[in-house]
Amino acid sequence: MSEKCMNNSPPCKDTDDVILPHISELQDGAEAGSALPTNMKFSWLFKKPRIFVLIFFLVYLAIGISIYKDYGISWDEPVHREIAGVTAKYLSSLVMPDFHPPEFSSLPPLAKYGAKEYGIIFDLPMYVADLLLGYNGTMPEAYYLRHLCNFLLFYVSVFFFYLIVRNRFESRALGLIACFFLILSPRIFAESFYGKDIVFLSLFIISIYFFIRYLNRKTLMNSILFALATALVVDQRITGVFIPFLAVFVTGIDEMKAGRTFNNLHKRLFPLFIYLISFSFFMVLFWPYLWENPARNFINAFGVMNRFPISYYVLYLGTFIKSTAVPWHYIPVWILITTPVIYTFFFLIGTFLAIQGMIKNGIKLYSNDRERQDFLFILLFVVPLAAVIVLNSALYDGWRHLYFIYAPFLLIAMTGAARLLGLMEEARSGRERRAALFIAAVIALGIISTPYQMIRYHPFQNVYFNTLAGNNVGQIFELDYWGLSFRKGLEYIVKSDKRPIIGLLANPITPMRNNSVFLEKGDIKRLRHADINQANYFLTNYRWHPQPYQLANEVYSISIDNQKIMSIFKLR
Repeated sequence: MSEKCMNNSPPCKDTDDVILPHISELQDGAEAGSALPTNMKFSWLFKKPRIFVLIFFLVYLAIGISIYKDYGISWDEPVHREIAGVTAKYLSSLVMPDFHPPEFSSLPPLAKYGAKEYGIIFDLPMYVADLLLGYNGTMPEAYYLRHLCNFLLFYVSVFFFYLIVRNRFESRALGLIACFFLILSPRIFAESFYGKDIVFLSLFIISIYFFIRYLNRKTLMNSILFALATALVVDQRITGVFIPFLAVFVTGIDEMKAGRTFNNLHKRLFPLFIYLISFSFFMVLFWPYLWENPARNFINAFGVMNRFPISYYVLYLGTFIKSTAVPWHYIPVWILITTPVIYTFFFLIGTFLAIQGMIKNGIKLYSNDRERQDFLFILLFVVPLAAVIVLNSALYDGWRHLYFIYAPFLLIAMTGAARLLGLMEEARSGRERRAALFIAAVIALGIISTPYQMIRYHPFQNVYFNTLAGNNVGQIFELDYWGLSFRKGLEYIVKSDKRPIIGLLANPITPMRNNSVFLEKGDIKRLRHADINQANYFLTNYRWHPQPYQLANEVYSISIDNQKIMSIFKLR
Protein backbone atom coordinates (compact mmCIF):
# COMPACT_ATOMS: atom_id res chain seq x y z
CA MET A 1 0.00 0.00 0.00
CA SER A 2 1.30 3.44 -0.82
CA GLU A 3 2.33 5.90 1.88
CA LYS A 4 -0.56 8.10 0.82
CA CYS A 5 -2.97 5.29 1.59
CA MET A 6 -1.31 4.52 4.92
CA ASN A 7 -1.79 8.17 5.83
CA ASN A 8 -5.53 7.75 5.34
CA SER A 9 -5.77 10.28 2.53
CA PRO A 10 -9.10 10.52 0.67
CA PRO A 11 -8.07 8.74 -2.54
CA CYS A 12 -7.96 5.39 -0.73
CA LYS A 13 -11.05 3.25 -1.25
CA ASP A 14 -12.56 1.10 1.45
CA THR A 15 -14.22 -1.88 -0.17
CA ASP A 16 -13.69 -5.58 0.35
CA ASP A 17 -12.06 -5.86 -3.05
CA VAL A 18 -9.34 -3.33 -2.26
CA ILE A 19 -8.72 -3.86 1.42
CA LEU A 20 -5.35 -5.27 0.42
CA PRO A 21 -3.04 -4.13 -2.40
CA HIS A 22 -3.26 -5.72 -5.82
CA ILE A 23 -0.81 -8.50 -6.41
CA SER A 24 -0.14 -6.99 -9.83
CA GLU A 25 1.75 -4.22 -8.02
CA LEU A 26 4.56 -6.68 -7.23
CA GLN A 27 7.81 -6.21 -9.10
CA ASP A 28 8.90 -9.40 -10.86
CA GLY A 29 6.29 -11.29 -8.84
CA ALA A 30 8.78 -12.42 -6.24
CA GLU A 31 9.17 -9.76 -3.58
CA ALA A 32 10.17 -10.93 -0.14
CA GLY A 33 7.16 -12.32 1.63
CA SER A 34 5.01 -12.56 -1.48
CA ALA A 35 3.52 -15.94 -2.17
CA LEU A 36 2.21 -15.49 -5.69
CA PRO A 37 3.74 -14.35 -8.94
CA THR A 38 2.00 -11.43 -10.62
CA ASN A 39 0.14 -13.38 -13.25
CA MET A 40 -1.22 -16.10 -11.03
CA LYS A 41 -4.79 -15.73 -9.77
CA PHE A 42 -5.64 -19.48 -9.84
CA SER A 43 -8.48 -18.71 -12.24
CA TRP A 44 -7.73 -22.10 -13.76
CA LEU A 45 -9.29 -23.72 -10.70
CA PHE A 46 -12.74 -22.31 -11.37
CA LYS A 47 -14.38 -21.03 -14.52
CA LYS A 48 -16.97 -19.08 -12.56
CA PRO A 49 -15.46 -18.57 -9.09
CA ARG A 50 -18.29 -16.43 -7.72
CA ILE A 51 -20.80 -19.17 -8.43
CA PHE A 52 -18.54 -21.69 -6.72
CA VAL A 53 -18.30 -19.44 -3.66
CA LEU A 54 -22.10 -19.26 -3.46
CA ILE A 55 -22.48 -23.00 -4.00
CA PHE A 56 -19.81 -23.76 -1.39
CA PHE A 57 -21.48 -21.74 1.35
CA LEU A 58 -24.97 -22.97 0.50
CA VAL A 59 -23.85 -26.61 0.57
CA TYR A 60 -21.96 -26.10 3.82
CA LEU A 61 -25.00 -24.45 5.40
CA ALA A 62 -27.21 -27.32 4.27
CA ILE A 63 -24.81 -29.89 5.72
CA GLY A 64 -24.64 -28.10 9.05
CA ILE A 65 -28.41 -27.73 9.36
CA SER A 66 -28.92 -31.39 8.47
CA ILE A 67 -26.56 -32.82 11.10
CA TYR A 68 -26.51 -30.41 14.07
CA LYS A 69 -28.87 -32.70 16.02
CA ASP A 70 -26.48 -35.66 15.71
CA TYR A 71 -24.10 -34.57 18.46
CA GLY A 72 -24.35 -35.26 22.15
CA ILE A 73 -24.06 -32.79 25.01
CA SER A 74 -20.48 -31.97 25.95
CA TRP A 75 -19.38 -32.04 29.57
CA ASP A 76 -19.49 -28.26 30.14
CA GLU A 77 -22.65 -27.23 28.30
CA PRO A 78 -25.05 -27.48 31.27
CA VAL A 79 -22.51 -25.62 33.40
CA HIS A 80 -22.29 -22.74 30.94
CA ARG A 81 -26.05 -22.62 30.71
CA GLU A 82 -26.09 -22.20 34.47
CA ILE A 83 -23.45 -19.44 34.28
CA ALA A 84 -25.64 -17.60 31.78
CA GLY A 85 -28.66 -18.12 34.05
CA VAL A 86 -26.87 -16.51 36.99
CA THR A 87 -25.99 -13.50 34.83
CA ALA A 88 -29.56 -13.30 33.48
CA LYS A 89 -30.86 -13.30 37.06
CA TYR A 90 -28.50 -10.44 37.88
CA LEU A 91 -29.65 -8.43 34.85
CA SER A 92 -33.27 -9.12 35.69
CA SER A 93 -32.77 -7.73 39.20
CA LEU A 94 -31.58 -4.47 37.62
CA VAL A 95 -34.08 -3.92 34.81
CA MET A 96 -36.98 -6.31 35.52
CA PRO A 97 -37.10 -6.94 39.29
CA ASP A 98 -40.56 -8.53 39.03
CA PHE A 99 -39.43 -11.15 36.52
CA HIS A 100 -38.89 -14.46 38.35
CA PRO A 101 -38.93 -17.55 36.09
CA PRO A 102 -38.81 -20.88 37.96
CA GLU A 103 -35.15 -21.52 37.12
CA PHE A 104 -34.03 -18.35 38.92
CA SER A 105 -35.03 -19.75 42.31
CA SER A 106 -32.24 -22.34 42.25
CA LEU A 107 -29.56 -19.93 41.05
CA PRO A 108 -27.28 -17.99 43.43
CA PRO A 109 -26.58 -14.24 43.15
CA LEU A 110 -23.83 -13.32 40.70
CA ALA A 111 -21.58 -11.92 43.44
CA LYS A 112 -21.59 -15.27 45.29
CA TYR A 113 -21.29 -17.50 42.24
CA GLY A 114 -18.07 -19.48 41.93
CA ALA A 115 -17.80 -19.20 38.13
CA LYS A 116 -18.79 -15.56 37.76
CA GLU A 117 -15.54 -14.69 35.95
CA TYR A 118 -16.53 -16.57 32.79
CA GLY A 119 -17.44 -14.60 29.70
CA ILE A 120 -21.09 -14.91 28.64
CA ILE A 121 -21.23 -13.21 25.23
CA PHE A 122 -22.55 -16.40 23.62
CA ASP A 123 -24.13 -18.20 26.58
CA LEU A 124 -26.34 -15.31 27.71
CA PRO A 125 -28.21 -14.86 24.39
CA MET A 126 -28.71 -18.63 24.29
CA TYR A 127 -30.20 -18.60 27.77
CA VAL A 128 -32.48 -15.65 26.99
CA ALA A 129 -33.64 -17.44 23.85
CA ASP A 130 -34.46 -20.50 25.97
CA LEU A 131 -36.57 -18.35 28.31
CA LEU A 132 -38.43 -16.76 25.43
CA LEU A 133 -39.11 -20.14 23.82
CA GLY A 134 -40.05 -21.82 27.09
CA TYR A 135 -37.08 -24.22 27.13
CA ASN A 136 -35.27 -25.37 30.26
CA GLY A 137 -32.10 -27.31 30.96
CA THR A 138 -33.90 -30.66 30.92
CA MET A 139 -35.27 -30.22 27.40
CA PRO A 140 -33.35 -31.41 24.34
CA GLU A 141 -34.64 -28.39 22.39
CA ALA A 142 -32.46 -26.09 24.50
CA TYR A 143 -29.33 -27.93 23.42
CA TYR A 144 -30.44 -28.35 19.82
CA LEU A 145 -30.85 -24.58 19.64
CA ARG A 146 -27.46 -24.07 21.22
CA HIS A 147 -25.79 -26.47 18.79
CA LEU A 148 -27.46 -24.81 15.81
CA CYS A 149 -26.36 -21.33 16.90
CA ASN A 150 -22.87 -22.63 17.69
CA PHE A 151 -22.66 -23.86 14.11
CA LEU A 152 -24.16 -20.70 12.59
CA LEU A 153 -21.60 -18.51 14.37
CA PHE A 154 -18.79 -20.69 13.07
CA TYR A 155 -20.40 -20.60 9.63
CA VAL A 156 -20.26 -16.80 9.67
CA SER A 157 -16.63 -16.89 10.77
CA VAL A 158 -15.78 -19.20 7.86
CA PHE A 159 -17.05 -16.49 5.52
CA PHE A 160 -14.84 -13.92 7.23
CA PHE A 161 -11.97 -16.39 6.92
CA TYR A 162 -12.70 -16.55 3.19
CA LEU A 163 -12.56 -12.75 3.00
CA ILE A 164 -9.22 -12.63 4.80
CA VAL A 165 -7.58 -15.11 2.46
CA ARG A 166 -9.28 -13.80 -0.67
CA ASN A 167 -8.05 -10.29 0.07
CA ARG A 168 -4.60 -11.44 1.13
CA PHE A 169 -3.96 -13.27 -2.16
CA GLU A 170 -6.58 -11.57 -4.34
CA SER A 171 -7.91 -15.00 -5.24
CA ARG A 172 -11.38 -16.38 -4.61
CA ALA A 173 -10.03 -19.83 -5.36
CA LEU A 174 -7.46 -19.61 -2.57
CA GLY A 175 -10.14 -18.18 -0.30
CA LEU A 176 -12.27 -21.28 -0.87
CA ILE A 177 -9.30 -23.61 -0.44
CA ALA A 178 -8.62 -22.00 2.93
CA CYS A 179 -12.27 -22.52 3.93
CA PHE A 180 -12.00 -26.18 2.94
CA PHE A 181 -8.93 -26.52 5.17
CA LEU A 182 -10.76 -24.90 8.08
CA ILE A 183 -13.89 -27.01 7.71
CA LEU A 184 -12.03 -30.21 6.87
CA SER A 185 -10.29 -30.16 10.24
CA PRO A 186 -12.09 -33.02 12.01
CA ARG A 187 -11.93 -31.80 15.59
CA ILE A 188 -12.81 -28.24 14.63
CA PHE A 189 -15.71 -29.48 12.51
CA ALA A 190 -17.21 -31.57 15.30
CA GLU A 191 -16.80 -28.98 18.02
CA SER A 192 -18.25 -26.26 15.80
CA PHE A 193 -21.62 -27.70 16.83
CA TYR A 194 -21.14 -27.78 20.60
CA GLY A 195 -17.72 -26.41 21.58
CA LYS A 196 -17.31 -23.20 23.55
CA ASP A 197 -13.72 -23.13 22.29
CA ILE A 198 -15.01 -22.89 18.72
CA VAL A 199 -17.16 -19.93 19.73
CA PHE A 200 -13.94 -18.23 20.78
CA LEU A 201 -12.21 -19.30 17.55
CA SER A 202 -15.12 -17.92 15.50
CA LEU A 203 -15.04 -14.53 17.19
CA PHE A 204 -11.26 -14.48 16.91
CA ILE A 205 -11.43 -15.02 13.13
CA ILE A 206 -13.87 -12.13 12.78
CA SER A 207 -11.58 -9.92 14.86
CA ILE A 208 -8.62 -10.77 12.61
CA TYR A 209 -10.58 -9.53 9.60
CA PHE A 210 -11.30 -6.20 11.28
CA PHE A 211 -7.73 -6.03 12.62
CA ILE A 212 -6.41 -6.15 9.06
CA ARG A 213 -9.05 -3.70 7.90
CA TYR A 214 -8.02 -1.27 10.65
CA LEU A 215 -4.32 -1.58 9.79
CA ASN A 216 -4.97 -0.90 6.12
CA ARG A 217 -7.16 2.13 6.74
CA LYS A 218 -7.10 3.68 10.17
CA THR A 219 -10.45 5.43 9.90
CA LEU A 220 -12.85 6.17 12.70
CA MET A 221 -15.32 3.52 11.51
CA ASN A 222 -12.66 0.82 11.14
CA SER A 223 -11.34 1.62 14.61
CA ILE A 224 -14.81 1.23 16.15
CA LEU A 225 -15.59 -1.98 14.23
CA PHE A 226 -12.25 -3.46 15.27
CA ALA A 227 -12.94 -2.41 18.88
CA LEU A 228 -16.35 -4.09 18.83
CA ALA A 229 -14.92 -7.30 17.37
CA THR A 230 -12.14 -7.31 19.97
CA ALA A 231 -14.58 -6.74 22.83
CA LEU A 232 -16.69 -9.70 21.74
CA VAL A 233 -13.57 -11.89 21.75
CA VAL A 234 -12.54 -10.79 25.25
CA ASP A 235 -16.10 -11.06 26.56
CA GLN A 236 -16.14 -14.68 25.45
CA ARG A 237 -12.75 -15.45 26.95
CA ILE A 238 -10.39 -12.99 28.59
CA THR A 239 -7.47 -14.61 26.78
CA GLY A 240 -8.28 -12.31 23.86
CA VAL A 241 -6.97 -9.32 25.76
CA PHE A 242 -3.63 -9.71 23.97
CA ILE A 243 -5.22 -8.36 20.75
CA PRO A 244 -5.20 -4.68 21.87
CA PHE A 245 -1.53 -5.03 22.81
CA LEU A 246 -0.74 -6.34 19.33
CA ALA A 247 -2.74 -3.47 17.84
CA VAL A 248 -0.61 -0.96 19.74
CA PHE A 249 2.56 -2.83 18.80
CA VAL A 250 1.89 -3.07 15.07
CA THR A 251 0.57 0.50 14.90
CA GLY A 252 3.79 1.65 16.59
CA ILE A 253 5.87 -0.23 14.04
CA ASP A 254 3.92 1.42 11.22
CA GLU A 255 4.64 4.83 12.69
CA MET A 256 8.35 4.12 13.09
CA LYS A 257 8.60 2.70 9.58
CA ALA A 258 6.92 5.80 8.15
CA GLY A 259 9.88 7.86 9.39
CA ARG A 260 7.72 10.86 10.20
CA THR A 261 8.47 13.44 12.88
CA PHE A 262 6.48 13.84 16.06
CA ASN A 263 4.53 16.67 14.47
CA ASN A 264 0.82 15.78 14.41
CA LEU A 265 1.60 12.46 16.09
CA HIS A 266 -1.51 12.82 18.20
CA LYS A 267 -3.62 13.08 15.06
CA ARG A 268 -2.04 10.02 13.49
CA LEU A 269 -2.56 8.01 16.69
CA PHE A 270 -6.12 9.23 17.15
CA PRO A 271 -7.61 6.11 15.46
CA LEU A 272 -5.65 3.91 17.89
CA PHE A 273 -6.93 6.00 20.79
CA ILE A 274 -10.50 5.62 19.53
CA TYR A 275 -9.97 1.88 19.20
CA LEU A 276 -8.71 1.47 22.77
CA ILE A 277 -11.45 3.65 24.28
CA SER A 278 -14.17 1.97 22.23
CA PHE A 279 -12.83 -1.47 23.08
CA SER A 280 -12.90 -0.70 26.81
CA PHE A 281 -16.45 0.64 26.52
CA PHE A 282 -17.78 -2.32 24.56
CA MET A 283 -15.98 -4.84 26.76
CA VAL A 284 -17.64 -3.51 29.92
CA LEU A 285 -20.99 -3.00 28.20
CA PHE A 286 -21.30 -6.64 27.11
CA TRP A 287 -19.90 -8.22 30.28
CA PRO A 288 -22.24 -7.59 33.24
CA TYR A 289 -19.74 -9.04 35.70
CA LEU A 290 -17.58 -5.95 35.13
CA TRP A 291 -20.32 -3.40 35.73
CA GLU A 292 -19.97 -3.08 39.50
CA ASN A 293 -16.22 -2.46 39.45
CA PRO A 294 -14.68 -2.76 35.95
CA ALA A 295 -10.98 -2.53 36.86
CA ARG A 296 -11.08 -4.77 39.93
CA ASN A 297 -13.29 -7.43 38.38
CA PHE A 298 -11.32 -7.48 35.15
CA ILE A 299 -8.06 -8.05 37.03
CA ASN A 300 -9.75 -10.73 39.12
CA ALA A 301 -11.11 -12.48 36.02
CA PHE A 302 -7.71 -12.38 34.36
CA GLY A 303 -6.04 -13.89 37.42
CA VAL A 304 -8.61 -16.67 37.72
CA MET A 305 -8.48 -17.59 34.04
CA ASN A 306 -4.67 -17.53 33.96
CA ARG A 307 -4.39 -19.89 36.91
CA PHE A 308 -7.56 -21.89 36.55
CA PRO A 309 -8.59 -23.17 39.99
CA ILE A 310 -9.74 -26.62 38.85
CA SER A 311 -6.92 -29.15 38.65
CA TYR A 312 -7.06 -32.79 37.64
CA TYR A 313 -4.96 -35.39 35.88
CA VAL A 314 -4.68 -35.60 32.10
CA LEU A 315 -3.37 -38.48 30.03
CA TYR A 316 -0.42 -37.30 27.96
CA LEU A 317 2.12 -39.50 26.19
CA GLY A 318 0.88 -42.48 28.20
CA THR A 319 1.32 -40.84 31.60
CA PHE A 320 -1.13 -39.06 33.86
CA ILE A 321 0.08 -35.57 34.76
CA LYS A 322 -1.55 -32.65 36.56
CA SER A 323 -3.30 -30.10 34.36
CA THR A 324 -1.42 -27.38 36.25
CA ALA A 325 1.96 -28.92 35.47
CA VAL A 326 1.90 -29.86 31.80
CA PRO A 327 5.26 -29.70 29.97
CA TRP A 328 6.07 -26.93 27.49
CA HIS A 329 5.57 -29.25 24.52
CA TYR A 330 2.01 -30.23 25.52
CA ILE A 331 0.27 -27.87 23.07
CA PRO A 332 2.73 -28.29 20.14
CA VAL A 333 2.42 -32.08 20.34
CA TRP A 334 -1.37 -31.97 20.46
CA ILE A 335 -1.47 -29.65 17.44
CA LEU A 336 0.90 -31.93 15.57
CA ILE A 337 -1.08 -35.14 16.14
CA THR A 338 -4.63 -33.80 15.69
CA THR A 339 -4.17 -31.59 12.62
CA PRO A 340 -4.19 -33.15 9.13
CA VAL A 341 -0.52 -33.64 8.27
CA ILE A 342 -0.76 -31.84 4.94
CA TYR A 343 -1.87 -28.64 6.70
CA THR A 344 1.15 -28.80 8.99
CA PHE A 345 3.35 -29.27 5.93
CA PHE A 346 1.90 -26.10 4.38
CA PHE A 347 2.30 -24.31 7.72
CA LEU A 348 6.00 -25.12 7.89
CA ILE A 349 6.55 -23.82 4.36
CA GLY A 350 4.52 -20.69 5.11
CA THR A 351 6.45 -20.08 8.32
CA PHE A 352 9.74 -20.42 6.47
CA LEU A 353 8.62 -17.94 3.80
CA ALA A 354 7.36 -15.44 6.38
CA ILE A 355 10.55 -15.61 8.44
CA GLN A 356 12.64 -15.42 5.28
CA GLY A 357 10.84 -12.23 4.34
CA MET A 358 11.37 -10.71 7.79
CA ILE A 359 15.07 -11.56 7.72
CA LYS A 360 15.43 -10.01 4.28
CA ASN A 361 13.71 -6.84 5.49
CA GLY A 362 15.91 -6.69 8.57
CA ILE A 363 14.81 -4.21 11.20
CA LYS A 364 11.93 -3.10 8.96
CA LEU A 365 10.28 -6.53 9.44
CA TYR A 366 7.94 -6.01 6.49
CA SER A 367 7.90 -3.81 3.41
CA ASN A 368 4.30 -4.06 2.18
CA ASP A 369 0.83 -4.89 3.39
CA ARG A 370 1.04 -8.56 2.46
CA GLU A 371 4.19 -8.98 4.52
CA ARG A 372 2.60 -7.04 7.36
CA GLN A 373 -0.27 -9.52 7.36
CA ASP A 374 2.12 -12.45 7.43
CA PHE A 375 3.94 -10.79 10.31
CA LEU A 376 0.61 -10.32 12.10
CA PHE A 377 -0.36 -13.95 11.56
CA ILE A 378 2.95 -15.06 13.05
CA LEU A 379 2.32 -12.87 16.10
CA LEU A 380 -1.25 -14.12 16.50
CA PHE A 381 0.02 -17.69 16.51
CA VAL A 382 3.21 -17.34 18.53
CA VAL A 383 2.22 -14.87 21.25
CA PRO A 384 -0.62 -16.93 22.82
CA LEU A 385 1.39 -20.13 22.49
CA ALA A 386 4.42 -18.56 24.13
CA ALA A 387 2.25 -16.99 26.84
CA VAL A 388 0.76 -20.28 28.06
CA ILE A 389 4.23 -21.84 28.09
CA VAL A 390 5.91 -18.97 29.94
CA LEU A 391 3.03 -18.48 32.39
CA ASN A 392 2.70 -22.24 32.89
CA SER A 393 -1.06 -21.97 32.45
CA ALA A 394 -3.33 -24.83 33.39
CA LEU A 395 -4.16 -26.88 30.29
CA TYR A 396 -6.23 -30.00 29.77
CA ASP A 397 -8.36 -31.82 27.19
CA GLY A 398 -5.79 -31.50 24.44
CA TRP A 399 -5.19 -28.08 22.92
CA ARG A 400 -8.81 -26.92 22.87
CA HIS A 401 -7.99 -23.86 25.01
CA LEU A 402 -5.79 -22.68 22.13
CA TYR A 403 -8.03 -23.69 19.24
CA PHE A 404 -8.18 -20.02 18.35
CA ILE A 405 -4.56 -20.03 17.15
CA TYR A 406 -5.66 -22.50 14.48
CA ALA A 407 -6.89 -19.50 12.47
CA PRO A 408 -3.42 -17.89 12.13
CA PHE A 409 -1.97 -21.39 11.75
CA LEU A 410 -4.04 -21.93 8.61
CA LEU A 411 -3.45 -18.38 7.37
CA ILE A 412 0.28 -19.05 7.53
CA ALA A 413 -0.30 -22.44 5.91
CA MET A 414 -2.06 -20.73 3.01
CA THR A 415 1.13 -18.83 2.20
CA GLY A 416 2.91 -22.17 1.92
CA ALA A 417 0.09 -23.72 -0.12
CA ALA A 418 -0.01 -20.72 -2.46
CA ARG A 419 3.73 -20.91 -3.08
CA LEU A 420 3.54 -24.61 -3.90
CA LEU A 421 0.60 -24.06 -6.25
CA GLY A 422 2.52 -21.24 -7.88
CA LEU A 423 5.56 -23.41 -8.45
CA MET A 424 3.40 -26.15 -9.94
CA GLU A 425 1.66 -23.73 -12.26
CA GLU A 426 5.00 -22.37 -13.44
CA ALA A 427 6.34 -25.82 -14.33
CA ARG A 428 7.39 -25.84 -17.99
CA SER A 429 9.69 -28.76 -18.77
CA GLY A 430 8.57 -32.38 -18.83
CA ARG A 431 10.47 -33.20 -15.65
CA GLU A 432 9.05 -30.18 -13.84
CA ARG A 433 5.53 -31.10 -14.92
CA ARG A 434 5.94 -34.69 -13.73
CA ALA A 435 7.27 -33.44 -10.39
CA ALA A 436 4.35 -31.00 -10.17
CA LEU A 437 1.86 -33.78 -10.88
CA PHE A 438 3.45 -35.98 -8.24
CA ILE A 439 3.30 -33.20 -5.64
CA ALA A 440 -0.30 -32.45 -6.62
CA ALA A 441 -1.23 -36.13 -6.23
CA VAL A 442 0.35 -36.30 -2.78
CA ILE A 443 -1.40 -33.12 -1.69
CA ALA A 444 -4.74 -34.29 -3.10
CA LEU A 445 -4.42 -37.65 -1.34
CA GLY A 446 -3.60 -35.95 1.94
CA ILE A 447 -6.60 -33.66 1.63
CA ILE A 448 -9.13 -36.18 0.30
CA SER A 449 -8.40 -38.69 3.05
CA THR A 450 -9.57 -36.19 5.68
CA PRO A 451 -13.24 -35.87 4.63
CA TYR A 452 -13.34 -39.63 4.16
CA GLN A 453 -12.28 -40.09 7.78
CA MET A 454 -14.72 -37.42 8.94
CA ILE A 455 -17.62 -39.24 7.28
CA ARG A 456 -16.57 -42.56 8.84
CA TYR A 457 -16.16 -41.02 12.29
CA HIS A 458 -19.43 -39.08 12.31
CA PRO A 459 -20.53 -37.86 14.82
CA PHE A 460 -17.25 -38.46 16.66
CA GLN A 461 -14.81 -36.43 14.60
CA ASN A 462 -13.67 -34.97 17.93
CA VAL A 463 -11.49 -38.07 18.55
CA TYR A 464 -9.55 -37.69 15.31
CA PHE A 465 -5.79 -38.34 15.41
CA ASN A 466 -3.50 -38.37 12.40
CA THR A 467 -0.87 -40.99 11.59
CA LEU A 468 1.76 -39.19 13.67
CA ALA A 469 -0.08 -40.22 16.84
CA GLY A 470 0.87 -43.84 16.18
CA ASN A 471 -1.02 -46.97 17.16
CA ASN A 472 -2.94 -47.58 20.40
CA VAL A 473 -3.55 -43.86 20.70
CA GLY A 474 -6.16 -44.50 23.40
CA GLN A 475 -3.40 -45.71 25.70
CA ILE A 476 -1.43 -42.50 25.16
CA PHE A 477 -3.97 -39.68 24.92
CA GLU A 478 -7.52 -39.01 26.09
CA LEU A 479 -10.17 -39.80 23.50
CA ASP A 480 -13.81 -38.82 24.17
CA TYR A 481 -13.04 -36.40 26.99
CA TRP A 482 -16.29 -34.48 26.28
CA GLY A 483 -18.38 -37.61 26.97
CA LEU A 484 -20.44 -37.28 23.80
CA SER A 485 -20.55 -41.04 23.22
CA PHE A 486 -22.83 -41.51 26.25
CA ARG A 487 -25.76 -40.36 24.13
CA LYS A 488 -25.44 -43.36 21.81
CA GLY A 489 -24.90 -45.67 24.77
CA LEU A 490 -28.05 -44.53 26.56
CA GLU A 491 -30.08 -44.75 23.36
CA TYR A 492 -28.93 -48.35 22.95
CA ILE A 493 -29.94 -49.31 26.50
CA VAL A 494 -33.47 -47.87 26.43
CA LYS A 495 -34.08 -49.41 23.02
CA SER A 496 -32.81 -52.89 23.82
CA ASP A 497 -33.94 -53.24 27.45
CA LYS A 498 -37.66 -52.87 28.18
CA ARG A 499 -37.53 -53.36 31.94
CA PRO A 500 -39.55 -50.75 33.87
CA ILE A 501 -36.53 -49.85 36.02
CA ILE A 502 -32.93 -49.98 34.78
CA GLY A 503 -30.02 -49.42 37.13
CA LEU A 504 -26.99 -47.68 35.63
CA LEU A 505 -23.44 -47.27 36.88
CA ALA A 506 -21.18 -44.97 34.89
CA ASN A 507 -17.59 -43.81 34.90
CA PRO A 508 -17.68 -40.86 34.70
CA ILE A 509 -21.25 -40.09 35.66
CA THR A 510 -21.56 -36.41 34.60
CA PRO A 511 -21.69 -36.92 30.80
CA MET A 512 -24.18 -39.76 31.27
CA ARG A 513 -26.51 -37.46 33.17
CA ASN A 514 -26.05 -34.69 30.62
CA ASN A 515 -26.90 -36.87 27.63
CA SER A 516 -29.97 -38.47 29.20
CA VAL A 517 -31.75 -35.24 28.19
CA PHE A 518 -32.09 -36.61 24.65
CA LEU A 519 -34.15 -39.61 25.75
CA GLU A 520 -37.92 -39.77 25.80
CA LYS A 521 -39.38 -38.70 29.13
CA GLY A 522 -40.76 -42.17 29.73
CA ASP A 523 -37.34 -43.72 29.21
CA ILE A 524 -35.68 -41.17 31.50
CA LYS A 525 -38.05 -42.19 34.29
CA ARG A 526 -36.96 -45.82 33.86
CA LEU A 527 -33.31 -45.07 34.48
CA ARG A 528 -31.80 -45.07 37.95
CA HIS A 529 -28.28 -44.43 39.15
CA ALA A 530 -27.19 -47.52 41.07
CA ASP A 531 -24.12 -48.91 42.79
CA ILE A 532 -22.16 -51.95 41.61
CA ASN A 533 -24.39 -54.34 43.55
CA GLN A 534 -27.66 -53.15 41.99
CA ALA A 535 -26.73 -51.77 38.56
CA ASN A 536 -27.88 -53.59 35.45
CA TYR A 537 -25.32 -51.89 33.21
CA PHE A 538 -21.92 -50.27 33.52
CA LEU A 539 -21.13 -47.48 31.00
CA THR A 540 -17.73 -45.94 30.37
CA ASN A 541 -15.99 -43.71 27.85
CA TYR A 542 -12.56 -44.73 29.21
CA ARG A 543 -11.71 -41.29 30.50
CA TRP A 544 -8.98 -41.55 33.16
CA HIS A 545 -9.08 -45.30 32.55
CA PRO A 546 -7.34 -46.14 29.25
CA GLN A 547 -6.92 -49.81 30.17
CA PRO A 548 -9.58 -52.39 29.21
CA TYR A 549 -12.07 -53.26 31.93
CA GLN A 550 -12.01 -56.79 33.28
CA LEU A 551 -15.72 -57.31 32.71
CA ALA A 552 -17.07 -60.17 30.62
CA ASN A 553 -20.41 -59.24 29.13
CA GLU A 554 -19.77 -56.26 26.82
CA VAL A 555 -23.04 -55.72 24.93
CA TYR A 556 -22.27 -52.46 23.13
CA SER A 557 -19.24 -50.44 22.10
CA ILE A 558 -18.19 -47.57 19.83
CA SER A 559 -14.79 -47.73 18.19
CA ILE A 560 -12.93 -45.20 16.07
CA ASP A 561 -9.98 -46.64 14.16
CA ASN A 562 -10.01 -49.70 16.43
CA GLN A 563 -9.90 -47.49 19.54
CA LYS A 564 -12.87 -47.92 21.87
CA ILE A 565 -14.41 -44.67 23.06
CA MET A 566 -17.52 -46.18 24.67
CA SER A 567 -18.40 -49.56 26.18
CA ILE A 568 -21.47 -50.91 27.91
CA PHE A 569 -21.22 -54.01 30.07
CA LYS A 570 -24.33 -55.85 31.17
CA LEU A 571 -24.03 -56.77 34.83
CA ARG A 572 -27.37 -58.50 35.44
